[in-house]
Amino acid sequence: MIISISSLKGGTGKSTICTNLAVCFSTMGYKTLIIDTDTNGSSVKWSGLRPEDKPCVTAISMTDPKALRSNINRIHQDYDLVLIDGTPALSELATTIILLSDLLIIPIKPGVLDLWATEIFIEKYNQALVLKDDIHARFILNQVDPRTKLSNEISEVLSEFSIPAMKSKLNNRVAYSESIISGLSVLEYKDVKAQEEITSFANETLELLRQNNQ
Repeated sequence: MIISISSLKGGTGKSTICTNLAVCFSTMGYKTLIIDTDTNGSSVKWSGLRPEDKPCVTAISMTDPKALRSNINRIHQDYDLVLIDGTPALSELATTIILLSDLLIIPIKPGVLDLWATEIFIEKYNQALVLKDDIHARFILNQVDPRTKLSNEISEVLSEFSIPAMKSKLNNRVAYSESIISGLSVLEYKDVKAQEEITSFANETLELLRQNNQ
């Protein structure tokens, strides 16, 4: 199955979410690959820092949409789960990522700029639905601060869109930034609450894949 983590705004946490999910799935026994489509290559850089004694997560860079379309079926046959780390660009590559997805996860932070960028991304998603009408998508609220008014109201704002939000939320925790610079997941770090929420998120993602595949 192909899970894409994509949006049109930088800094929403796509690579952090992608790498953490990949470690969760690998720990669960799924052979997992990350395809990094961003020219910054954050997921690939993370994989190069990953300690050898941790569960293996392979990450490759593929920034050309034609190459991605051409290679995805062969790659998919070799892995249980393929995670596509999306690029924050309104481009052919963004459309390709949406069309290839069995599940499209759209990270969004509580903020006006993120909401504006999301509106544009949903237009792109709706255009892709004309070509393929079974693209399942979900929002994931990321870097949530329960103390702020906007964080508490964001779910209500998102309900106005056609795409539902996941039940899971990822809070604004230092563990996410500290672990990634060491090639780790929060699952392998010291913040128990972060471990619990990323595990819940991974399990909800797998359940959505099962439902969509029925």
